[in-house]
Amino acid sequence: MPHGPRPFAVTVNWNRADDTLECVRSLLQGNPGTEVLVVDNGSQDGSVPLIRERYPGLEVLENAQNIGYVKGANQGIRRALELGATHVLLINNDAVAHEGMVGELLAAMGRHPTAGIVGPRIFYYGTDVMWFNGGHFNHVLGLSTHPLMDRKGDGDAEDREVGFITGCAMLVKAEVFREVGLFDEAFEIYTEDLDLCLRAKEQGYGVWLVPKAVAEHKVSMSTGVGGTNLMTPYRSYYYARNMLLMVRKRERGVRFATCFLGQTFILLPYYFLLMGVQGTKGSFRQYVRGYLHALADIVEGRA
Repeated sequence: MPHGPRPFAVTVNWNRADDTLECVRSLLQGNPGTEVLVVDNGSQDGSVPLIRERYPGLEVLENAQNIGYVKGANQGIRRALELGATHVLLINNDAVAHEGMVGELLAAMGRHPTAGIVGPRIFYYGTDVMWFNGGHFNHVLGLSTHPLMDRKGDGDAEDREVGFITGCAMLVKAEVFREVGLFDEAFEIYTEDLDLCLRAKEQGYGVWLVPKAVAEHKVSMSTGVGGTNLMTPYRSYYYARNMLLMVRKRERGVRFATCFLGQTFILLPYYFLLMGVQGTKGSFRQYVRGYLHALADIVEGRA
């Protein structure tokens, strides 16, 4: 007798117990049948005992120090697969799943048999303004975008194939991780989701947005200014570094040359102007620093 799906949700916590508890609650109460696993990255705010007190029996993987987001997520994925997960939902601890979100994502997997990664439409927390409505990647210029970001819902409820799904909330078939591998830990944070989706596509898996599945995102609670897309110095460094490393990993020859030009003559000026408008101190310096670090890795053969 065939068994049904066994989805596991994996979230990584670092000193944000309240956000993590709200995320876990949205999964356990609004998405029955979803098993939840929390990876704690050396929190010093009492997160682990609080989570265990609130949810006895919930599996918490406790790290002695902050090992970084991607390594923490991979740790959780490995454990979920060991426990028999058929699907793994990666969800940021500052995201909240709407009721039935996981079921909608699983149903979409059934509608699209080749789908390997699916994700919900994501709104800014407590608003009707979209933060994510499917991602696009331009292979010629090496640019990734979130079309319709910062707009209200477009009313389109039909599933559609997209370039990538954000790691803020993505449901991945277990077989995808087994076939194409886990997140690339060289990225540390940011871009690992785009890279995974591109690898899955190369192996014939579909990547789909499921608008009927909905989540909310508090945005940048751990890495920036909560509730905004402000280009902080921390974010700026990894945006520049990781996108350049990612196109080096994915593209070769003329395609890499055009992507390199896109990173240099489109993205760099764009972020220069954006940071000027936002008035973020030190961000452009960190963007250039990340860009130069990636360039050094490429020139010296480390990437």
